[in-house]
Amino acid sequence: MAKRTTTPPPAPRPDIINDALLELAETLLGDFFFDPENEDRYKQTLSQNRPAGSAGVVLDQETVDLPDGTCTVQLEALRAYTRFRVGMLHPAFSASVEGIWSFDNEELRQAKFSRNGDPELIEAAIEAVLEVLDDREVDGEEFADFLSDIEDDEEVPMIGDDPAEPPAATTLDRNRVKAIAKRVARQRDSEISEEDRVWLEQTPQVLPVIVDSLIATINAPKPEEGLVLAYHLLLALSLEFVRYRQDRGWTWADTMLTSFQQRLVEIGKTNAIPREDWLMMCSALTEARVPISDDIQTALADAGFMPEDADAPPEEMLKMVRHLMDELARMVSSPFEVIEALKGSGAVLPAMLRSFMATELALSSHPMLREAVPLLLLDEDSSVRVATAGALEQIAHPGTLSPDMLRRAITIRNWIPAEDRPPLDAAIRKARLAGVEIGAWPDPTRDLELYASIIDGSGAQSILAASRAAKKGLFTGILLRHGTGVMDVWVDKELSRGQIGKLLREAQMAAPNVRVDMGFVDRVVQHAIGASVERDGVPPASLLEIAELLGGVEWKDRRIDIKAEADRLFEDLDPADRTPDGIVAGFVRTGEWMSKEDVFGSWFEDGPQVRRALARLPRNDKAGMMAVVMRDILPPQRAKWAEWFLILALWFKAAVDAKQRTRARDAIIVAHALTGNGSLDDIPVMGVIAAQTVRAMLLGGW
Repeated sequence: MAKRTTTPPPAPRPDIINDALLELAETLLGDFFFDPENEDRYKQTLSQNRPAGSAGVVLDQETVDLPDGTCTVQLEALRAYTRFRVGMLHPAFSASVEGIWSFDNEELRQAKFSRNGDPELIEAAIEAVLEVLDDREVDGEEFADFLSDIEDDEEVPMIGDDPAEPPAATTLDRNRVKAIAKRVARQRDSEISEEDRVWLEQTPQVLPVIVDSLIATINAPKPEEGLVLAYHLLLALSLEFVRYRQDRGWTWADTMLTSFQQRLVEIGKTNAIPREDWLMMCSALTEARVPISDDIQTALADAGFMPEDADAPPEEMLKMVRHLMDELARMVSSPFEVIEALKGSGAVLPAMLRSFMATELALSSHPMLREAVPLLLLDEDSSVRVATAGALEQIAHPGTLSPDMLRRAITIRNWIPAEDRPPLDAAIRKARLAGVEIGAWPDPTRDLELYASIIDGSGAQSILAASRAAKKGLFTGILLRHGTGVMDVWVDKELSRGQIGKLLREAQMAAPNVRVDMGFVDRVVQHAIGASVERDGVPPASLLEIAELLGGVEWKDRRIDIKAEADRLFEDLDPADRTPDGIVAGFVRTGEWMSKEDVFGSWFEDGPQVRRALARLPRNDKAGMMAVVMRDILPPQRAKWAEWFLILALWFKAAVDAKQRTRARDAIIVAHALTGNGSLDDIPVMGVIAAQTVRAMLLGGW
């Protein structure tokens, strides 16, 4: 077949004036909200004077003298929260841009532009205003003196004077929750907008509000099903956002999540809502991966049974459980669906009950239920993993343990902590001696496209796999958190090509993604499995399904030796890159490309340990704060940053895009320096991370 010679049409040329206007807006918004007090002032202003229609409330205004007239630049808050407009008014022209402001990424999204007048005059005016603003900026070397221009009050608040927990939800917050739920209920896809997601993440104190609203909606005389589902969705998302804070060590997040679980127990005991809705609230805990203590799980299980259930004799209870298993067997078509069905009830199934379920599934007459037993080896509780291994040993015969079950058990053996392996090894030996064959791995999905996101500020990295060879294709993902393990997985085998394309585009908009090879996927997934095992944890059971779809035959708990790999990659660099001048040049280039990617703005340290370290410092002593971060905060985290830069280097090397691959040597140079013994002061990018740590601390205490 002859090659196509048709030249594709050129991409549309960017509108440089709109780009400049967007840059101006993002600069003004970033400067305005750098001061934490301005965010409070914005919320108060909007609550007291909410504009109507397209009108705005002026937050800041400045007049700039230009050669051909005076230009007024104005920052306005619009009716929708986090939506702003920046306008320019000049005798000869007017221009404005409005959009949704992301406080995390400091970018104006979904921007809409309006202009009247000579384009060249507008462009020149924007450049002049930006120059005025640039003159006020400071570079990295001057960063320590940044706050010296701020008025030096006699009583400058200390960092430790900031509130240690979120304030109580306001009436404004309650109204916002109701408005979000109504919007979600009206939409067919039940999606929460990016603007609302950002607000929910920044306002964790609305969790009790969501719970109250959900209960009230459920108990309404005529409950709206769409609204009930919307509140359930908000509940799961809010729990996840609070759990993020719990992961970072905030005590208030522990208290908030514990209070929610205790309230669930009371709701279940008093039958305050129908059991189906109560179980959905419980499943939100599992969906958000909130840790649940044994005591709470037992209390939830007790609350979930009706009084007549509790009084039933043991044989009746066993009969009921087996009846439920019969029903489950008729509903599922794969062992992974069995685990997914059980996962929804995980919050109300204590470890002892889950161990009992493992034995019952193993002894079931339904082959599909037995096939699911090896997947229970990936339960989060060690006692359940040991009980599951014992159940497998009970049925370790060719008639009851299939080759696929044995293959899966052998694979999972390398995904669980070492102390849990001996009973599983005994079950595997017994099966092999009894003549059970090891099943063959299924062929990987054809025409796989593999993508990996850049690492964000929480250490999270997504691996995406897609296959669009047929009308209905595969779209699956793995969420890794480097230093923690495999956090989540998802699989969809029935998506159209158009749906897959849309999901890939949305992923690219959310964070930089590059197409990678299977070698990179193998390395980072095994590295994450190893992190889970080191922390006495396990990856989700669905990871095995993805391994079978992608051909992850050799996935084991294999951590990357960060120092050895950094040394190896450094030695492979050109000799010129390994000289002192080459290393300095690499440091400079790293700072340049990091400044161009918004995601690197989230690379900083946060949490209560930062607050404690800075508690004795005034808020205007930025030089002192920088010194404390460089001396006390970053050194204990040096290994983490070395790991991130090393994996970043591997990500660059694996990228199909040649531009990304050129950055690999710079990340290698930084990773190699971090695995060495030199001072962090000699690695400029750590100064950037320290500066971002200070900035994040000033912008919000939690």
